[in-house]
Amino acid sequence: MVSAPTVAALELHDVNKRFGTVNVLSGVGLSLEAGRVHALAGENGAGKSTLVKIIGGIHRPDSGRIVVNGQDVHLAGPLDSQKRGLAVVHQHPALFPDLTVAENVFIGRQPRRFGGIDWQQMIERSRELLARLSVDVDVLSPVKLLGVAERQAIEIARALAIDARVLVLDEPTSALSSREVTRLFDVVGRLKADGVAVLFVTHFIDEILDFSDDTTVLRSGRHVVTAPTRDFTAETIVSAMIGTKLESFYPKQEATIGDPVLGVHGLIGANLVEDVSFEVRSGEILGFFGLVGAGRSEVANMLFGMIEPDAGTITMAGETIAPRSAREAVAHGISLVPEDRHKQGLVLQFPIRANETMPILRKLSGRFGFIDRGRERQIASQYAERMRVVSSGIEQVTGTLSGGNQQKVLLAKWLIPSPKLLILDEPTRGIDVGAKSEIHRVISQLATEGLSIIMISDDAGELIGMADRILVFRNGRIATELARPEFDRQRMLLAAAHAPQTNHARVAERQG
Repeated sequence: MVSAPTVAALELHDVNKRFGTVNVLSGVGLSLEAGRVHALAGENGAGKSTLVKIIGGIHRPDSGRIVVNGQDVHLAGPLDSQKRGLAVVHQHPALFPDLTVAENVFIGRQPRRFGGIDWQQMIERSRELLARLSVDVDVLSPVKLLGVAERQAIEIARALAIDARVLVLDEPTSALSSREVTRLFDVVGRLKADGVAVLFVTHFIDEILDFSDDTTVLRSGRHVVTAPTRDFTAETIVSAMIGTKLESFYPKQEATIGDPVLGVHGLIGANLVEDVSFEVRSGEILGFFGLVGAGRSEVANMLFGMIEPDAGTITMAGETIAPRSAREAVAHGISLVPEDRHKQGLVLQFPIRANETMPILRKLSGRFGFIDRGRERQIASQYAERMRVVSSGIEQVTGTLSGGNQQKVLLAKWLIPSPKLLILDEPTRGIDVGAKSEIHRVISQLATEGLSIIMISDDAGELIGMADRILVFRNGRIATELARPEFDRQRMLLAAAHAPQTNHARVAERQG
């Protein structure tokens, strides 16, 4: 007798999704089988998050098919997705911090009795679900008292509460310690044994190789390859992620690299950064590359006085400094263009003029505290013109500008204090191609003028195009340093995401 073919727990066929004029997903397919862990890999912007949101019912595909247990479905929203046995655990758990563990597990699905909530049943079932995951927490405790790993366990318990047969884990390990990662995958192993299909979205290649049964790679919104994980190596996964084309068109000018301006020695802190040492020379663009949580922004914030280091020394032009605030850092010649221009960088209700001159208001104020408005307008106009800000003038409200022009205003704001070192944290994130080229032009020009620059970016191609040296961070340390002749995107991704001495015992166990 021939056995019937196994029906996949979830299938996506030829899924397409467009936002505006941008094709985010083009003809993507995916098949998840019960009792198997399926890894989804790809660079930032590959389409992973959009695919997860389609499975979770947050986005609807423009075209294509979604098949659950052999039946075509149209997911009307997150609740509809959950009713069909699909559960998503997002990178940042969406829990209510002031509610108890039990209330969070059953939020919106509380057991009822006599027209009210059956509190006893909810408490007992929460304990049962968490015991099934071997998680020991008090279900009557407020969630705000728990750590990240426990919060993720609560999200997984939620999935079990709806009897989910497909569980999507979106970057679940980015904020976990190695011990917590091991515990998480012990839980995943138990779910797998219970016949749950698990989709595991991650940047960490070690975890793909160690914990998954199958792997799919996306690149630029398209399906590249799906195969059993045992058929991959770290190198072949990275090759599939990046393809063969490297971005090479950046308006970088050759700059004269001079003496060291910044020196960092043995920097430790932020419960992450460990023994980081480097220097930046005049006219040099030093790239910081790494995954989310690798420690790049933490180092930048230590230099800018926003985080106090636990140990280590910082020198500017040979003089030891210890900035304890942004004001002190600026006084030492350091400026930082932050990653989030809306929350950290700009007051969107203010005019361009006020945003640009904010760091130098004290210098513009006279003896009795009155601001020299004429001088302020002159400086603001000069830098707006230099940055090629497209606006009706420096009195235009900043929030009415395009994202690219807002970023130019932010860059002008931190150039006005005339820094010796400029730190750029994701300077081109979320802006269009034309604005990116303009920002790159300015960065390159500043280097030719002798400014020392640290450029933090998730985009390997951007750093390859703009930097003179690149430091690759992993787990709070510098994993490798690359000079310009050594630049290679695959090498960068491997250093950021792959530990050379990984224990592959789980791979052997899986294959056996």
